[in-house]
Amino acid sequence: MRSPACAIAWEIWRKNRWGFWVVLGSFFCGLAVRFSDRSEDEVLILIGGTAMIVSFVVAFAIFSYMESSAHISFPVRTFALPVRTHLLVNCPILLGMAGIAIVHLAWSFLFLLPLDANYPLGSFTLYWAAALLTFQALLWCLANYPKSFVVALVFAMALFVRLAVVLVENHDAMRAIVCLLMILPVAYLGARLGIRQQRRGQWQIPAKAQLLMEVATRKLFLRKRPFATSAQAQLWMEWRRNAVAPLISLGIGLVIACAGFVRIATLDEVGVIASAWSYIVCALLTLWASVSGVLLARDASSNSLASSSFLATRPVTCGELAFAKIKLAGAMTLASWLLYAIALFFWFNFFGPHPDVPIQRLDDSLVPTMGFVALALSWHLVGALPLWLTGRIESAAWAGLLLLGGYIAFGNVLQFLEKHFGLLVALPWLFTFGLIAKILIAVWAFREANRRRLLSPRATVKYFAFWLLGTMCFVTIAAAICQGTVFPQPLVTLGAALLLPLARVGLAPLALAWGRHR
Repeated sequence: MRSPACAIAWEIWRKNRWGFWVVLGSFFCGLAVRFSDRSEDEVLILIGGTAMIVSFVVAFAIFSYMESSAHISFPVRTFALPVRTHLLVNCPILLGMAGIAIVHLAWSFLFLLPLDANYPLGSFTLYWAAALLTFQALLWCLANYPKSFVVALVFAMALFVRLAVVLVENHDAMRAIVCLLMILPVAYLGARLGIRQQRRGQWQIPAKAQLLMEVATRKLFLRKRPFATSAQAQLWMEWRRNAVAPLISLGIGLVIACAGFVRIATLDEVGVIASAWSYIVCALLTLWASVSGVLLARDASSNSLASSSFLATRPVTCGELAFAKIKLAGAMTLASWLLYAIALFFWFNFFGPHPDVPIQRLDDSLVPTMGFVALALSWHLVGALPLWLTGRIESAAWAGLLLLGGYIAFGNVLQFLEKHFGLLVALPWLFTFGLIAKILIAVWAFREANRRRLLSPRATVKYFAFWLLGTMCFVTIAAAICQGTVFPQPLVTLGAALLLPLARVGLAPLALAWGRHR
């Protein structure tokens, strides 16, 4: 190599050559859809949209320039190279901005501009460059601190979603462009400062914040009595390492949401802010549950989704290890319901009767939405637990991106069903097949776990009884909160029956055994 920049560019290509082929293949897939005889077919448009999403996600992964390990971070081995820090930072940043601009322009001329002649091409080119640079800065500076990284990434995603909405609707677009122009230098300086401090061994700000959090949790959750069994010790360790920080963050988020809307509530004359507050809290809870479900699956001793040697050699069965996480998910669900109930009680009782904040308590869409989000917390917190416990996806950050991609794909499927069949017609059939598949997979998984002695028959019977009782309660609550609304009773019953995990509970010990004994 004639220059260090060429060496870095070659390394990015060599490590991510399969990713480049995926981006190219996605583009050719979109090209085939665009110039096919049935280019306006909804299925083909859905395929093209999925290919576009895949290409953007893979492009972000390619140009993140990180080491592929349990703790993704900027390549530490490059710190010893005889080159300046600005070269280490500038090369992946410039290559990333050029790459994401090429991907965006290719899809814009292929799909977006033909569909919408007023598509703001220049604004969104700047938007994607700022988004990638922000992602690089967060990843390089906070990758070794997954909790801080997840929180910062969630706030960044919320900001960029809002900016995208403003650009698409062309409502105060100049302010969004100014915001993007401010984000670019801030993200660049943050990335450069973080790498420079890490290279000097002085990047201690996140470590000090994490130390303060550990000291606070140690004081709040000090254990004075010895553990009766190893399973109790495992549950306590999971609670300390994987549950305390998410619950604290949820409480702080709800306090901030309440305080912020209280300050502007006096400006609301038609109740729009009150309803918006409820929907924002619902979105906050759903996003928090999804992120916490990924963090919950981590090895409590290594903060990785792959099992560490400490966990693999503990004198605890795979069933006990898996049920420790499932019990913890249940406890976090109860705690989140309590915080949610407190927030609703505070809002409705202290600000509902206020003449400046008229809240409709029996809104046909608002109340069922709040109720279903509260019920759905039990689903999201378990999430894709069997997949994470296999240890094939070591990083919690990549697991979160994979989960986000799954939700986007599911949203596209729902949009397709709504356009062609109507959700109120298609969802009962979809939920019926889902419930049948859930029961069949659960029967096989629990039977296999009992055969391999990962679970005892007593534990199996107890969980089946718990699932049956909990499902009956969910169905009753869902029917009560949706009574008199547009939601048909069969849809409400089937949807509530799918909320409480069953098949994933049976698959979790099998997945953990696969990852533990590989």
